[in-house]
Amino acid sequence: MTFDYQRRILGYAYEISVRPGDAVGFKISLEDHEAFDFKVVRVVCGVETPAGAPYKEVEIETDADGSHAGRVQRIDAGSYAVVPKAPVLDRLSSFTFQAFVMPTLPGDGRQALISRGSGPKRPGFAVILDGEGALSLMVGNGEELVTISTGVAMLPWKWAFVSASYDAETGEVELWQEPDERYVGADSYAHVTGVAPKGITFAANHDLHIAAWQVGHHDDGRPRMAGLFNGRIDSPRLASKVVICHEMSKLARQNPVKSEWVVGAWDFSRDIPTSAFPDLSGNGLAGHLVNLPTRAVTGYHWDSSCHDWTVRPEHYGAIHFHDDDLYDAGWETTVTMTVPEGLKSGVYAARCRAGDDECYIPFYVRPAPGAKKAKIAFLGSTATYLAYANNHWQMDEEKAEVKRGRIIAYTGDEMFLHERRDLGLSSYDTHRDGSGAIYSSRLRPIVLNFNVKSIIWSFNADTHVTDWMEAEGLDFDVVTDEEIHYEGVSALADYSVIVTGAHPEYWTTEMWDALTAYFDGGGRMMYLGGNGFYWRIAYHPEHPGTAIEIRRAESGARFWASRPGEYHQSFNGELGGLWKRIGKPPQSLVGIGTFATGFDRCGWFVKEPGVEDNPRAAWIFDGVEGEIIGDFGVVGNGAAGIELDGVDESLGSPPDTIVLARSTGHSAYYMQSPDEIVFNHAAVTGDANERVRADMIYYTTPSGAGVFATGSISWAGSLGHNGYDNNVAQVTGNVLRRFADDEALP
Repeated sequence: MTFDYQRRILGYAYEISVRPGDAVGFKISLEDHEAFDFKVVRVVCGVETPAGAPYKEVEIETDADGSHAGRVQRIDAGSYAVVPKAPVLDRLSSFTFQAFVMPTLPGDGRQALISRGSGPKRPGFAVILDGEGALSLMVGNGEELVTISTGVAMLPWKWAFVSASYDAETGEVELWQEPDERYVGADSYAHVTGVAPKGITFAANHDLHIAAWQVGHHDDGRPRMAGLFNGRIDSPRLASKVVICHEMSKLARQNPVKSEWVVGAWDFSRDIPTSAFPDLSGNGLAGHLVNLPTRAVTGYHWDSSCHDWTVRPEHYGAIHFHDDDLYDAGWETTVTMTVPEGLKSGVYAARCRAGDDECYIPFYVRPAPGAKKAKIAFLGSTATYLAYANNHWQMDEEKAEVKRGRIIAYTGDEMFLHERRDLGLSSYDTHRDGSGAIYSSRLRPIVLNFNVKSIIWSFNADTHVTDWMEAEGLDFDVVTDEEIHYEGVSALADYSVIVTGAHPEYWTTEMWDALTAYFDGGGRMMYLGGNGFYWRIAYHPEHPGTAIEIRRAESGARFWASRPGEYHQSFNGELGGLWKRIGKPPQSLVGIGTFATGFDRCGWFVKEPGVEDNPRAAWIFDGVEGEIIGDFGVVGNGAAGIELDGVDESLGSPPDTIVLARSTGHSAYYMQSPDEIVFNHAAVTGDANERVRADMIYYTTPSGAGVFATGSISWAGSLGHNGYDNNVAQVTGNVLRRFADDEALP
């Protein structure tokens, strides 16, 4: 039998949180079919599990129902910079280009540093690294294309000054490649001259590109790029004459740069939170970036004296380009659907089908403005979904099974993503050059971790909670991370209780402050997960909600680490990393914080002695017999597992926190989180360390707020066991009904 894991329908929407009356554009790519059927469904349970709740969806009538024509839409991954066409560029004949360059994959094909109109049929030039990693200049007159190379490969991850010039009168070409003197034993110095055709008149009316060259256009008019550069470029300069190397090198260190022969002097240390960069030459050649290359990275001038780009921006004059960066797939809208008036708030998806092929594009519907709200709001952790979107880790990590403690069975989605690298990375992946993927965007098809009928993680795991609430007949609205970030506490204030999913891990400062204000106003929360409120992130400042940024600073459960000097977020300048290291541990917000992680099998909870005699907490266990809770479930066969949170008063857990139950049954593959350990030792595993556990807790505050937390990612996967008739569901229901009641909490 052949396992067909290909996806012939892919899609995404520009907005993922909408209201009745909003128009939503869906961008679809269709292969091997001419048309597809479009239908909106309410997602009740997003995943089929043998021992839990079945997959459920409910069809919704909309104005976009029916058949729609489709076509293949391509993705051009890879980041680069564009300087729009201008008369001063058209006047170029002789020129000199210089920059400080740190290639990270030299020798991995031809890679452009700067280009304009270069090609056999288009007069132009391109300064590149050739296939061996050596500095080269390509010059063409439309009939002949000449390439002159230093023949000496540049060093990976090392800075060098490069200069390339062309004299239109003589045809002489000169290349300089000077490694930084700080690198002892560097042997990549080179200086060569050569000859190209004389008197080339470069093609007019073309953009200038940095870190790529243009090879044509797609059918929809978008530029088609090649020669994408992997590495960092700092202080690029372009002159309209031949300039000797050392004179140009001095120019590289000057800001502002104004001279009659300086065409462009671009400063990447300015406007770091944006996709723009200025030209300091006075010629107005400001540019913009495509596909979110990494900013706020250390440049040539960084000397480790400052680790905050907002304090010494001149030390952060580099941009790190990658050939696998992706921000916006740029697809055309295929279907536009207007959210029906009166549609209930909830979790929805656009279902696209053609033959046996299908795809789902999830989105959330919030209550209409002025509409009556439910007392319960479910929190869609959209920032966390983005962090994990299209995660390649299980297939890319050579020791994945050792780290998981079990044999890994790859899903069709994972196999498909392994082949379709153009769909972009998650924040758990590394770029091809080994650097961490600090940005993750939702303007692309997301096959894994924000999709239905996929693995039980992120979005799908959270539908176990919404499915259970529907089964219990509980009325609820949805609110997402985006609303909390942009609207603050007003997005939460009308609700008696906020219910999280299994893993609300990634939080911006604005979200943290909004939740704090909600608690100060007497709001209640049920934190039904683990490893929540762990990483500080930022949203894209120019395009709200479309992309997040993560800096893996200091400690924490990291799949890669940020480089020294690069702990501050480019989007807002804040120090990134763990909330715990920033001075706001999760315990200070919701009573518990990450203790341990493990991925082989899950444990269960045991009630704390005497807890049922405590009048403040006994009601939580109404209808629950016995001491053990959750020794079942679709995630690891237990309600206590994957990532575990616990109480620690020294980190901010309220002194009157009631520990209701603690987990047990964790194997040696469960270990304390790295941020829990200050010195390596052997007793960090679940069979040897008492802090490898989850604490189920309850507490109230003087403002009338209340928090119930389970401290376990796998809790949600136990709600649907035995047709929702189980002690995990009973405990959760007891708390939710009490929290949704206006009566004061005990």
